Amino acid sequence: MQKIKLTWNISHLTPYSTPVTLSGQLFAADDLTANNGTVELLVCLHGGSCSSDYYHPDYLDPSYSFARYMTERGYLVLAVDTLGMGASSKPQPENQLTLEMIAAASDFATRQTAAGLLEGEWLQLPPYCTLRLSGLGHSMGGMLAVYQQGCFHTFERLIVAGWSNLPLELGDTDVASVQASLAAGGYIATDRQPMRGLFHLPDVPEQLIERDDQHAGLTPVTLALAALTPGSVTREAAAIGCPVMLLYGEVDVSPDPQREAAFYPLASHSTVTLIGRAAHMHNMASSRLQVWQAMDAWLQKS
Repeated sequence: MQKIKLTWNISHLTPYSTPVTLSGQLFAADDLTANNGTVELLVCLHGGSCSSDYYHPDYLDPSYSFARYMTERGYLVLAVDTLGMGASSKPQPENQLTLEMIAAASDFATRQTAAGLLEGEWLQLPPYCTLRLSGLGHSMGGMLAVYQQGCFHTFERLIVAGWSNLPLELGDTDVASVQASLAAGGYIATDRQPMRGLFHLPDVPEQLIERDDQHAGLTPVTLALAALTPGSVTREAAAIGCPVMLLYGEVDVSPDPQREAAFYPLASHSTVTLIGRAAHMHNMASSRLQVWQAMDAWLQKS
């Protein structure tokens, strides 16, 4: 598998006077093939306290790499570090960040990457192929993917994993407690301990959890507040017209997954998928292959 690190200058999309960049990782099989003349580009947005490494945690066993699994099946995978997180810029003051700005940055990076690929930059695509763009957002990244698709219509298909438009359930803690613990602004670390029961089932090895927690990153307070506010992206969800897959583990943030599809009334079709033996951190679950197989199967038929 090839891994290519990318950076985009998105200063023109922000009010900041200093340069602002977005970072990401592009993954591809060593030998690219087209399915009926189409190459699939799957753009992946991560959740709070995470980074693009969620989709390829090279500090864990290779079996935990979603990017490896999908590239072996012919996809191109673009994992983006959300503005303010991972290797992307953390501009000051943080409170000038908005959901629209963050979504615009991701949309820009997606379209620039697609254009570059078609022009032969980074990789040699199969002759005469077309690109099909799909989006995947996990947790807070699901919120951002919904906002991005509702505003910019970036993708032809959208997978929303572990995000709820209903008031969130947060395991051994609650929304009010998390809100009360937030700083007034800035980039903050997440205390994952109160959400251990939400993030992982008991069969996930303790050593793996500790290793992953060591790689937890900072989250903008702006995004944390938006994720904890009920209805923060329901208007954007209602504007989405492409096929939508909603995916949840048996322990996850939605109090009622079957009700989630109603938030996407214009979607050409919507599917709710529940995965057993998985908690909220789907890519760390013992059933992660079932999660990835379900996504692959849905993308192939949608």
